[in-house]
Amino acid sequence: MPLLLRTISRRRWDKLPWLEEGKAQANAVWDLRPKENKLSFWHIEDDKSNLYQVAAAIAAGREVPDKFDYALFDQSLLTKASFRIEHTAGDSFHKEADEYWHRDTTKLSAENVAEIANIIMEHGIKDRIPEGKITSLVKQSVVSGVIDVNPLKDRLKQKELPNWLE
Repeated sequence: MPLLLRTISRRRWDKLPWLEEGKAQANAVWDLRPKENKLSFWHIEDDKSNLYQVAAAIAAGREVPDKFDYALFDQSLLTKASFRIEHTAGDSFHKEADEYWHRDTTKLSAENVAEIANIIMEHGIKDRIPEGKITSLVKQSVVSGVIDVNPLKDRLKQKELPNWLE
């Protein structure tokens, strides 16, 4: 079954000793801020073959490359809980990722967001791609032309781009 990825801050997903098993701390909801009652996720293949492409797509939109924290979980957990998942266009600088791998959960209530947080807490894998690796992935995508240089943030271009295009 396909997986869903959501960027997070791993410290917000730490298990707190006073919390019931499988419950997310309130701070975790900060990583699940909806826009227009939707949450954005990225489809990751079962074999994770597109994980690094999606990570590069997201990281390229940042001011500077940094560690990439994410949660990964089985998409069926949301469908079984009756969440509506739509294939929608993404908003990164990676056209293929935007077209093929972006998903939204729609028509969400505050209670739904909390439920998604608990699903991620209980069943999700929280992981990190180190800064050096994420920088390399973005560089690889820029050099190969998969990610367009022009819309990249100025700080990213000034700090990293001169080294990439030598």
